[in-house]
Amino acid sequence: MPPVDAAPAATSRTATAAVAAPDRLRRRVYLGATVLGSGVLIGSWIINLQSLRSDPYISIGHPILLAQCLWIMVWLLQGRALHVAERVVFTVNATALLTQLLLAPLNADGQIIGLASAAYWMLVAISILSFLIFNSRQALWLCAGMYTLAVALPWGILLARGAGLGASADLGRVQLTCGAVLALLSVLAWYKERFAAEQGRRQLFEHLAYTDPLTQLPNRHALYVEIDRLLTAGGERRGSLILLDIDHFKRINDGFGHTVGDRVLGEVAACLRREVPAHGCVGRWGGEEFLITLPGCSPAEGQAVAERLRRALAHGVFSQVGSVTASFGVTSCQAGDDLHHLTGRADRALYTAKASGRNRVVVAGAGLSEHPVAPPTEVAPALAGQ
Repeated sequence: MPPVDAAPAATSRTATAAVAAPDRLRRRVYLGATVLGSGVLIGSWIINLQSLRSDPYISIGHPILLAQCLWIMVWLLQGRALHVAERVVFTVNATALLTQLLLAPLNADGQIIGLASAAYWMLVAISILSFLIFNSRQALWLCAGMYTLAVALPWGILLARGAGLGASADLGRVQLTCGAVLALLSVLAWYKERFAAEQGRRQLFEHLAYTDPLTQLPNRHALYVEIDRLLTAGGERRGSLILLDIDHFKRINDGFGHTVGDRVLGEVAACLRREVPAHGCVGRWGGEEFLITLPGCSPAEGQAVAERLRRALAHGVFSQVGSVTASFGVTSCQAGDDLHHLTGRADRALYTAKASGRNRVVVAGAGLSEHPVAPPTEVAPALAGQ
C-alpha cells in the first residue's frame, strides 16, 4: 500500500496538470493560427509578384512576417515560454501595422483604400491578440490607442499633402466600420471577463456548499445527490452503498488531541479517495463516518471493495497514532428503497460490525442476512492498550 501522505503529492500533480492543459491548448491554437497566417502571407506575396503594379509593403514586409511565423512555430514546438512568443508577435505586427498606415496615404489616391483596408483588418487581428495576451483594461487602452493612431496618421498625411476632408470619404467609411468592429470586440471581451468572473464565483460557492472543508471530500449534501443516482438508476444492479466509521476515534481525540484527530480524518479521506474505484464516490457523512456509493456494483462486489478499504486502513500509518481501523456496513440498492431505508440498512450493518468487535465488514441486502466477515487479526498498535 502506498504511504498515506502520498495524497498531497498526487493532488499537486493533478493541480499541475490542470494548469498545463490550458497552456497546451493555447499553444496548439497559436500553432494553427501561425500555419494559417503563413499560408495567407505566402499567397498574398505570390499574387503581388504577378501584379502589374506590386505593393512594396507586401514585397518587403510579408517575407519579414513569414520569417516571424517560422520563428514562432519553432519556438512553440520547442515548448518554450508562451508569453515571450506572444509579445514578439504583438510587437512585430504592431510595427507592420504602423508601416502600412504610413505607406497607404503616400501611394496614389486609387490605392489608398485598398492599402488602408488591409491595415484596418490587421488592426482587428492585433486587437484580438491583445485581449488574449493582456488583461481587459490594458487591452482596451491598447485598442483605443492603436485605433486613434490608425485614424490620425492617414488623415494627417492626406491633409499635409493638401487633400481636403472630403477627398477620401471611402477612407472614413472604412475607419468607421473598423471602429464599430473594435467596439463590438471590446464589449464582447468585457462581457466574457464578467461572465468568467461570475462563473468562477458560482463554482466557488458550489464547491463550498458541497465540499467538506476538513477532508476536501464531498459532504453530506453532495452525497445525497449520489445516493439519489443509485435510487433512480435502472436495471437489476443499481449499485451498493458502504458506510464506515473509524474505530475508537474518541480515544484518538482524547489521547492525542483534536488537531491530530483532524489530521487523521484527512489522511483517512486521502486513503479512501485513492482506494475507491473510479466509478464510485466517497464523501464524509459526518464526524468520523464516511459513505461510499458504488453504482452498478452487486452486494458481493461492494463487500470486496469494503474489505479492500478495511485492509488499506489497517495497514496504513497515520499521524502519531500508527494504524487506524474502521468498521464497515454494506448494502445494495433495492427496488422501493428511499434515502431513509437505504442508509438505515447500511447503518444497521455498521452497528453490527461495531458490536461484533470492530475492524470488520458486515453486509446486509436482498437475500443476504447481516453477517460479519471473519474477525481479522489487525489491531491498531497505538490504541491496543487503551
